[in-house]
Amino acid sequence: MDELTALTILANTIETCLNKDLAASEVFAALNFLAARVPAKWPFLEFHQRLESGDQDVRRQILNSALAAIKLLLRARQTISHL
Repeated sequence: MDELTALTILANTIETCLNKDLAASEVFAALNFLAARVPAKWPFLEFHQRLESGDQDVRRQILNSALAAIKLLLRARQTISHL
């Protein structure tokens, strides 16, 4: 798996708002893959926990926020590694 594939899996999960049971193994593999690349873990934990949220609109909003934070962390890591 690469970062683009992992991010695509997470984005697709948000688009369809799949619950944990339907997307568990692929989504969790993507989260673990990306989390291993950055020091901050909170957005990954937030994404994981909100997969089980009951309200679909709230779930979508929080998952989008967590994914945005994940992307920022990955970009920051790339920027720092190029310095």
